[in-house]
Amino acid sequence: MKKRDEYDKILKDNSLFSALTNEQLSSVKREMRVVKIKGNQPIFDTETKADRFFVLVTGQIKLYRLFKNGTEKIIEIIRPGEVFASAVMFMEIDNYPVSADSLQDSCLLSFNNKQFLGILKESPETCLRMLANMSQRLRRQLTEIDKLYLKSAHKRLLNYLAEHMKIVDNNVGIVKLDSPKRVVASNLSIQPETFSRALKKLNEENLIAVDGRSIHIPDVAKLQFYVDE
Repeated sequence: MKKRDEYDKILKDNSLFSALTNEQLSSVKREMRVVKIKGNQPIFDTETKADRFFVLVTGQIKLYRLFKNGTEKIIEIIRPGEVFASAVMFMEIDNYPVSADSLQDSCLLSFNNKQFLGILKESPETCLRMLANMSQRLRRQLTEIDKLYLKSAHKRLLNYLAEHMKIVDNNVGIVKLDSPKRVVASNLSIQPETFSRALKKLNEENLIAVDGRSIHIPDVAKLQFYVDE
């Protein structure tokens, strides 16, 4: 098992923990729990008491709402290094407002809400640093929302491919989907059938070639042209 000091970089790179002093971070780590969970397992739901928040070390987590008619709406896909369920610290609620399941075998760091809030109450300077960090994060998230909702499903998919592709050979790229296609579609606010049609259309236009969860991009410059137009 990893020693706790080995998690320092993950925590210090995060906007929530980067506001803490070394002494404060050490105090938080003493109460930290390391949780390992298999894929496709629940972490919490809307009936769970909201007394802890989490940082994902490895794996992938799905945050979602499940409605009475059985419809599931994915709110966010959490990837390594990201914090989730931290907002409940500042909300007057008893239970988590969303559910969380692991999409892959995952390792989480779990933190006590009351202890973290206690640190913030004792240090106005830490609060101000944290607010500044969270403000920057919110600005980035609003930019992402603008990208999603001001564009058609076709454009959203093009934008997603452009942002996630890796150049493998000169002007050739590849995108490896780290989640099932239905999950990616939901995260882009696209219906699964619309997502499939968009992939098919891009394939017919010779912009991509789909091979399972790998999407090959034979001409990166051409794809970028369609993204920018």
